[in-house]
Amino acid sequence: MSMMAYNSALRSGERAGERVRADAELTPLMRLQGRAQFVRLGNRCALSALGSGFVYVVAKGVVGIECAVVSGVRVITALLYPGDVVVPELQAPLPGLALTSHRSAEVWKITMTAFAEESTRDNRLWQTIFLRLNAQNARQQMHAAAMSALNSEEKVAAFLVESGTRLGIPSGRSISFELPLSRYNIADYLSLNADTVSRIFSALSATKIIERRGRFHISVRDWSALAAKCPLSESIIKLHEAGKPALTR
Repeated sequence: MSMMAYNSALRSGERAGERVRADAELTPLMRLQGRAQFVRLGNRCALSALGSGFVYVVAKGVVGIECAVVSGVRVITALLYPGDVVVPELQAPLPGLALTSHRSAEVWKITMTAFAEESTRDNRLWQTIFLRLNAQNARQQMHAAAMSALNSEEKVAAFLVESGTRLGIPSGRSISFELPLSRYNIADYLSLNADTVSRIFSALSATKIIERRGRFHISVRDWSALAAKCPLSESIIKLHEAGKPALTR
């Protein structure tokens, strides 16, 4: 098999794996689908443009919540995965709030009235939403701890461990996935500059911990060595792999 064909097959396998995981995340929320509009997000969508009085459920892709704390400085404060819930009016009143994604992403748009009605009719749905919102809060706590206490290399390792745990597909002894963010968005998420992110990626590649194929494809060749780069790896894995098949250690 040629390298081009191999990469294409691997990407197809990853997309299939991502769909399976996304479907698993959305299954408890399927009652909402019949009353939802489907909205496809571009690279960036201001929260104010989404409209008030609605609840949004991420249906496909990974979506970042972005703001501009000071002019010209963007910060991605959280990542949202399929099944996550967003209510624009309940977000912190930060300037320039927007949803951002470097790959195609879709959300369900549901009126608050419909959302409340369906939750009242199905206790399991309400429980799922309650648990989901608390899981999102736990992830934000984890991210805040990482940004406060970790150095640059540890932050990048934390991001790769999170992405690998969430999106990774075992391939032999490696774990492969497509980066959910561009290099610049990774920098915005980790409070680093893009050159620092590139330098650390290059160092991880040089030590054979990761292998890069193209701009966004990552293959973690030594998961244990990557996890050892971040003191929060065990906690990140525990938080993000809940309900998912365990990855090769």
